[in-house]
Amino acid sequence: MPPAPPEILYAADCTVKSVNIHINGICNYRCGFCFARDLIHTTMTPEQWGPVFRALKECGIEKINFAGGEPAMHPHFLELCSLAKEFGFIVSVVTNGSLITPSLIKKMKGVVDWIGLSIDSPFNDVERELGRQCNCLDHIANVIRVAEMAHCAGIKVKLNITVVKQSWKSDFADIIKSIDPERVKVFQVVKIEGQNEQLFDRFSVMPEQWIDFKTRHECIVLSNGEKIVFEGGDAMIDSYLMIDPRGRIMRNSNNKQTYVDFEQILGGIEEVIDERKYVDRGALYDWSG
Repeated sequence: MPPAPPEILYAADCTVKSVNIHINGICNYRCGFCFARDLIHTTMTPEQWGPVFRALKECGIEKINFAGGEPAMHPHFLELCSLAKEFGFIVSVVTNGSLITPSLIKKMKGVVDWIGLSIDSPFNDVERELGRQCNCLDHIANVIRVAEMAHCAGIKVKLNITVVKQSWKSDFADIIKSIDPERVKVFQVVKIEGQNEQLFDRFSVMPEQWIDFKTRHECIVLSNGEKIVFEGGDAMIDSYLMIDPRGRIMRNSNNKQTYVDFEQILGGIEEVIDERKYVDRGALYDWSG
């Protein structure tokens, strides 16, 4: 069922201005470190999502980031993007890029403001080992291709990099230059009970390895003058407002995935998300510029 009215979610003056909506639990990739690899496969229609969007808008949310699973596999993907835009949101999509065609990019133009793409190694054999594989697709070449199409359509590109055991020694400077994103976020792989804990040790990095990677890349300046944003594992806990495919609040407190219905949140935003951590991890930026 759609969430309850917005007044039981947050105070109107809440500093949280963005939300990640996992509209789809299905994905054609199987990234072993993914914190959302086992979401429910239920999907909701635009009619069901409408009250959610309205509630979020009235609460002061400005940007919706559609995620999954793979959001492009949702049967109403474009309709949901259009609906969010009609509500006045900045619309962002995080996708593995495998289903993004020239035709789809053309339809996304003017509706989607940002497209988030991920590369976790400069080498395709490592990407396949991580689970970034669909048929015989060259993931890295495809990401570069999708980024080029997005740029041509006026859609801003965000590059996500997760630092894992298989690639922490790698140099990402050239691949970042090739993709030419407007924003880069680098994540330390994080363990979430109920999602990726059984495979976590295959991908996790030691604190010193994370620091080494950060030290080697923090001097990179993007073509728009921006620098890379780094998020360590602890920074991601309790700092994201997330909604699952059924419209429930999705939490990761204590590194455990739990779900809460909207109507159960009576204490305000501090019951759902650490607003200070949200701000400190750089969640607020000029996403409309």
